[in-house]
Amino acid sequence: MSHLVAVLLAVSQPVPPVAPVRGVVIDGFRAPACQRCAGHRGVTIATTMGTPVRAVTAGVIVFVGQVAGVLYVVEDIGRGARVTYGQLGGSSIVIGSSVEAGQAIGVSSGRLYLGVRVHGSYVNPLQFLGFGHGRLVGRGSVIVGL
Repeated sequence: MSHLVAVLLAVSQPVPPVAPVRGVVIDGFRAPACQRCAGHRGVTIATTMGTPVRAVTAGVIVFVGQVAGVLYVVEDIGRGARVTYGQLGGSSIVIGSSVEAGQAIGVSSGRLYLGVRVHGSYVNPLQFLGFGHGRLVGRGSVIVGL
């Protein structure tokens, strides 16, 4: 096998996602009935303030900024999918940065909002990223990052 073929095979192999933080899901995904209807378009994870928030997979940062006084970072992970990290306590990452899975993109404010959009539609981020099998803790909670 040529070196080029080996490199192409390695690149095409999916890398398992990295948990962005370790914590307990305190507010789960609730799909809205319509685009502007109420719902929770991601999950909220309780974690320790100042904990590094890590990119779940490789991608490119397409947004860094505050929305209604809350700091968000959005990562384009390809194939029409974007991951949103919100309620950050701080971030020094800039738009256009390429990130690798597990790379710190900011720090936690004590909670982390994690959302995923595929072609503009919100999906359950735990299931989409493969964390849906996380360990249940109490009623309706899941530990992420074990």
